[in-house]
Amino acid sequence: MQAKDSSLRHQTRILVGAALIVIAFCTTCGKKNASGSSSGTLQLQLTVSPEHPSMTKPITFQVHLADAQGQPVNDAQVNGALTMKIMDMGTTQLKFEPKGNGSYEASSKSLDMSGPWSLAVDARQGGTESKQVFDVNIFD
Repeated sequence: MQAKDSSLRHQTRILVGAALIVIAFCTTCGKKNASGSSSGTLQLQLTVSPEHPSMTKPITFQVHLADAQGQPVNDAQVNGALTMKIMDMGTTQLKFEPKGNGSYEASSKSLDMSGPWSLAVDARQGGTESKQVFDVNIFD
């Protein structure tokens, strides 16, 4: 009976280990797709200026686009939708203008409220499209 219990424990450990590997693999795949860093898509990075953005002052959003090999993408169409996370404040549409070397820029004169916002960015180049949502905290 003891040998059977040992064998069952061993099989259970193998199954649990296999399940954890599958979960880790699926989680990693999902993150790559969500971040736009999987093969054949554009990679997006966001920089917000000033570093501590205020709701009463202009805010500049800069997106850097790169291809799957990390090379800057200069001929893309980039749009954004800025929404507040905790309250319906409507959507502020942003059109990003090319600045060269894979950089695209959009500005907002001010926002109606401080707090956590989401910036959904959609970048397209030819037949390639990537979307990514960035968290942006706006201060008083």
